[in-house]
Amino acid sequence: MTDSVLLIQSCDDKNQSMGTGFVCYQDENGSYILTCSHVLEDVVTPKVDGITAEVVADGASQDIDLALLYVKGLKRDVLSLQDRDCSSSDIELIGYSLFSRDKYQSKKKEVTLLEEVKLQKKDNSSSQKSWQIIAKEHYHIESGNSGSPLFCPTNNSVIAVVSNNHTTQIGYAVSIKHLKDIWKEIPKELFSQPLEAKSNFIHDVFEELDKHPMLLFSPDSYNHIDYIEQMRKEAIALFGDSYLLEINCGRYRNLKDSNKFFNRLSKRLGLGDEVEDSMDFEDVLIERFKQADPFKSFLLIVGFERLHEDVRNSFAETLRNLNEEYGGYFNLVIFGGQKLIQLKYSTGIHSYFNNFEQKIIPPFSFEKWKERYSYLTQKIYNEIVSVTGEDAKLSEVCFKAKVKTQKEAKELLVHSLWSSELFRAYRKEKDKLSLLLSKEELGAFHPYCDNELLYKLYWDNLIKGERGKFVWRSAFLVEMGREFLGYG
Repeated sequence: MTDSVLLIQSCDDKNQSMGTGFVCYQDENGSYILTCSHVLEDVVTPKVDGITAEVVADGASQDIDLALLYVKGLKRDVLSLQDRDCSSSDIELIGYSLFSRDKYQSKKKEVTLLEEVKLQKKDNSSSQKSWQIIAKEHYHIESGNSGSPLFCPTNNSVIAVVSNNHTTQIGYAVSIKHLKDIWKEIPKELFSQPLEAKSNFIHDVFEELDKHPMLLFSPDSYNHIDYIEQMRKEAIALFGDSYLLEINCGRYRNLKDSNKFFNRLSKRLGLGDEVEDSMDFEDVLIERFKQADPFKSFLLIVGFERLHEDVRNSFAETLRNLNEEYGGYFNLVIFGGQKLIQLKYSTGIHSYFNNFEQKIIPPFSFEKWKERYSYLTQKIYNEIVSVTGEDAKLSEVCFKAKVKTQKEAKELLVHSLWSSELFRAYRKEKDKLSLLLSKEELGAFHPYCDNELLYKLYWDNLIKGERGKFVWRSAFLVEMGREFLGYG
C-alpha cells in the first residue's frame, strides 16, 4: 500500500515545492496519480518517481482541490476507492513531508474524521464535500501531506484526499467522489470495488442470519471459494472457533447410505460415534447447541452439491427440522448451486428449505484473479470480462494465455474447445434459442424459472439476472449462439 503513495516534485530543480499523490488507476502503459490541485499549482511542471507527469485533469476551474496526473511507464499497485462514507471515524493517512534539507519521508499518520463540511463558492456555482480531520496525539498534519490518501480501516479503501492544513493538528480532506467531477472520461468501473462488494455481501448475510437461515448460491461454483473463506473468518470473529461447526460435504460424496453419512459426520464434528441415523444426529447436535447456550453456534455447510441425491435429501430434511425446532440456538449458512435451489422450490411449500432466505453469490473478484495472474490490470480485466461476461471458466482460459484485449480474448475463445461446447446441449431447441438470441431482455429473473430453456441457460452460466430480468452475459456469447445456429 505504501508503494502506491508517491512523492510529487517539480521538474524545475530550483522549485522545491512538493506534495503527495497516489495511484488510483492504471492502464497497460502507465499509472494515473491523484493529488491536489494546489500541489500542481505549486510544482508547476510535475514529476513522479523521476518521470515527467502529464496533467490529465485539474479541478481548479471548478474550485475542487483535486488534480489527476498520468505517468507513463510507472507501475504500482492501484489503491481501491470508496465513494461512500466510512463507518469508522478513526482513519489513517500516508503522506510525504520534509525530513531534512535534502530528504523527504513517507509516514503513516493516525487521524480522526470530524464533522463533514460543505465548501461553497460565494456565487453558488460549485461546492465540494469535505471533512475536517484532526491528528491524533504525537502526529502532525504537514504541508507536504497535501494529496495524501485517507484510508477507511474496514477495507483499506481511499475515501478522501488531504487538501490543506489549518494548523499542525487540524486539516481538511476532499471526498474522493469529486474525482468524478474533474475527470470527464473516468472509467465506469473505478468505483466498482469487488472487495467492498464482497465485504458488504458478507455483512448483509450476517445481518439477516438471526431472522432466518441462508442459502448462498451461484451458477458458477468457482466464485464460492473466496466467499467461503470470508464467511469462515467473519464467523470466527463473531462466534469464536469453538462455536463454528463447518461441514464440507465433499468428504462424503461417495456415500449413498444416509445413515453412514450421519455416523461419519458426527464423528468428524466430535459428536460421538454412536449415531446410527438422522434422528440420532439431530439429538447429539441439539445437545451441542445447548452446551453453547447462551452463545449461538454457527453452522457453515459447503459442497452441498456433491452429496448423493438420497443423502442430500435426508440431510436437507434434518436441517429443516433443526431450524424449525431449535433455530434460536444456531445460525446456518449453506453454499450450493442448482441442486440447492431445486430443494427450495421444486416441492413448493413442502420444500425442505422453503423458510430459508437465498442470496446470489457475487462473481469472483478482480483482486482474487490478480493474485493468480499478476499481469492483470483493472483495464485488462475489464476488457476480458466484457467478452466472457465474468464466466470464470472462460475468463481463466484468457488469463492463462495472458490475453490483454477484447480482440485477443475473442480470437482465443473462438478457436478453443470451449466455443464448440457452449451451445452443444441446445441442438434440439434451436428455434426457441434463435428467438432469445434476438432479444436483450429474456424474461423475469428467477433461479427456479418455469421456462425450461431460460432455466437451463441460467444454470449453464450463459445468461444472468440483472435488475430483475434475464439477460445474456455478453455480446460475445450471443455471437457464439448465432454462429452455432449458422447465422454467423
